[in-house]
Amino acid sequence: MQVSIVDAFTRTAGAGNRAGVVLDAVGLDAEAMQRIAAAVGASETAFMLSGPDGGVRLRYFTPKAEIDFCGHATVATFHLLAERGLLPREGHARLECAAGTLDVELEAMGGGASRAWIVTPRHAWETPPVPLSKVLPLVGGSVDMVDETLPAYRNAQRLVVPFRRREDVWNLAPRAGALAELLGPHGMRGLYVFTRDVREAGSVAHARYFVPGVGVAEDPVTGSAAGPLGVYLASHGVLSLPAEGGTVRARIEQGDAIGKPGRIEVEVTGRAGAPERARIGGVAVTVLEGTLRA
Repeated sequence: MQVSIVDAFTRTAGAGNRAGVVLDAVGLDAEAMQRIAAAVGASETAFMLSGPDGGVRLRYFTPKAEIDFCGHATVATFHLLAERGLLPREGHARLECAAGTLDVELEAMGGGASRAWIVTPRHAWETPPVPLSKVLPLVGGSVDMVDETLPAYRNAQRLVVPFRRREDVWNLAPRAGALAELLGPHGMRGLYVFTRDVREAGSVAHARYFVPGVGVAEDPVTGSAAGPLGVYLASHGVLSLPAEGGTVRARIEQGDAIGKPGRIEVEVTGRAGAPERARIGGVAVTVLEGTLRA
């Protein structure tokens, strides 16, 4: 099986979030894909079942489970398709996955690279089903670290919690098994924490994501969470949308705490206080090409 290893949300090999990409997955069943993803060992591996002419159809597997959508593995796949000349370096494409049909735009960048812009699935923002006083000690945190000017929410299968200080975010150390045991019965797979205490001018948030529910102790740079975070920040006035409607862009930092820095561009469209759509944007670099015998 031909497998590519691609680092997404970075142009530096070894940084960002590593994905496996199998461009010819026709004929593979779920069991085979799961076995390949486990052998690759990246946080996610994307399997292309059709495309690109009729729309790119992908399935995503962590080393332990299948998931509906993965931002960095999608960036990695479209980077690879453009790099190989299977898609133009600039233009629109259609992504089909378990989360639905999503628009993808390739933007030509300098040096022959392309940035992939991907519309992210939307999910309701709900009251957390578990008290933060029970969750945060399992990652080495406490409720006094929380930014009380912003709410904590459940969004899909993740708990989203704002912190005041980047230092506290960096010092978190999850007990993966205990966290999965607490969140799992409530249909949640992980904890996404962020702070507005950023490292770089132009960034709006700095994040970490612990996802033990799918066998990923920490996901280095998470596009599927960054898009919803953009909607959250626009809903609460951290990102300012025009009253008459328009678009705002910002950058989310992630991965720095574990030595794999990546940067996710986020674009939110809508009216002030009423965001309607989010896209994530990211570049990537191909690290390895090879044959996997699994």
